[in-house]
Amino acid sequence: MNNSKTALLNRKQLQQLILQKSIKHLWLANQIGVSEKTLTRWLNGSVSRIRLSNLTKLAHALSCTKEDLIARSEIDIYPSEENRDILVNELHNDGLLYELMMSSKIKLAISLIKSTFHSTLPRAIIANFYIKLGYASLIHRQYKNALQYFEKGFNKATRADDLSLVFSANLGCAITLFFSCEFKKSQYYLAICSNSLQYANQEKAHYYSTYSLFNLYSGDINAAIQSANLCLIECGEKTDSIEKNLFKGTALQLLGACYLLKGDTKAAYTFCAESLNVANLSGYNRCVAVSKGYLAAIHCTNEKPALAELLIEQSIALVSDEDISLPSLLCIALYIYRKTANTTKFLACLSTLNAMCNTTNVVNTFATYQLYLIDIEQNNTLAARSKLTQIESALNQLSLPLWLAWLTKPNL
Repeated sequence: MNNSKTALLNRKQLQQLILQKSIKHLWLANQIGVSEKTLTRWLNGSVSRIRLSNLTKLAHALSCTKEDLIARSEIDIYPSEENRDILVNELHNDGLLYELMMSSKIKLAISLIKSTFHSTLPRAIIANFYIKLGYASLIHRQYKNALQYFEKGFNKATRADDLSLVFSANLGCAITLFFSCEFKKSQYYLAICSNSLQYANQEKAHYYSTYSLFNLYSGDINAAIQSANLCLIECGEKTDSIEKNLFKGTALQLLGACYLLKGDTKAAYTFCAESLNVANLSGYNRCVAVSKGYLAAIHCTNEKPALAELLIEQSIALVSDEDISLPSLLCIALYIYRKTANTTKFLACLSTLNAMCNTTNVVNTFATYQLYLIDIEQNNTLAARSKLTQIESALNQLSLPLWLAWLTKPNL
C-alpha cells in the first residue's frame, strides 16, 4: 500500500478516546464502515497504518481531529507511562474487560492487560489482572492457562493480604476445574469460597451462579434451584452493574434448565424467556446464545421441532469455535436432532463434539446417552446395554453418581 494514502495510527490515543467516551466497538466500526475485526486490529496494533479516508471517518465518529489519532513515530504506538496508568485504571474497573470478554474480544482483552504490567504496580492490581487473564483464558476453553493465571493471582493476592482477591482467585479455580470436569477438585475450591463468603463483596452473585451450575451438573436439581434463587436475590430487581446483569441472566437460564429436567416446561419457558430478555439488553452474543439454546430444548420438549431447530442453529451461530458455551450448545443440538430424527445434523454435531472433547467428560457422556436412547428407540438391546455400561463407568469416574438415577427416564 502506498504510504502517502495512509497514516501511522496512534492506537493508544484511539484506545483512550474510546474508553473516555464509553463507545461500543460495534457502533464505531459501523460508523467508519469497517468490520469489528478491522477495528480490533487497529486497537491491538496488528495493523499500524490506517487509510486516510478511514482516519477522517474515525476522527468524525470520535469528535476529534485527524491529528489527534496520528502517531508521530513508531514509539507512539506503544504505551507511555501516562497512557498506561490511564489504561490500568480503566482495566482495574471491571466494566471494560467484561465488555471485551463477553463480546468475544478475548485476544484484545489479554493484549490490553499484558500491556499494563510493570514492576511498580501494586500487588493487588497485579493479582486482579492475573485473575482477569484467568477468566479470559477460561472463556476460550484454555483451562490449563486459566488455572496458571488464577494460581498466580492467588499468590499475589495472598502476599498483598487482599482477602477479596483471594476469594476471587479461588472461585476462578473452582469454575475452571468444574469446566475441566474435575468435580471433586472444583467442590474443594467451592467449599473454600463458601467458608470465606464474607470476603466475596461484589462476587456473591458469581459464587451463587457457579454453585448452581455445579449442583445442576452434579444432578442435585433442588440445590441448583436454591443457589440460582440466591443469585437472583443478590443481583436485585434492577442494577446498573454489567456483572450482576450477566449473573442474573445465568441464574434465570439455570432455573429454566432445572425446571425442564423436573418436567415443568411452563416454568422452564418462563425463566428462559426472561433470561433471553436480560441477554438481549446486555447485547452479548454468548448470553443470547445460551438463552436461545435452552429455549430450543424447551420447544423441542413441547413438540415444536421446527422452532427448536431454528433456535439452536441461531444459538450456535452466535458463538466462536473456541467459546466456552459451544460444547453445551452442541449437546442441546444433539438432543433436538435426535428428537426430530434429523440424522445428518445429529451426526455432524456428534463429530464436532468428539473432535472437541476427546477424554471422559460430561459432554461425551451426554453424547453417548443420546446414542443409547437411539438404540433403545430402535430396539438395539445389546448396543444399548453396552452404551449404558460406558455411561455408568463415565459417571462413576466423573464422581457424578446422582445422574445414574436419570438414565432410564424416557423423556430425556
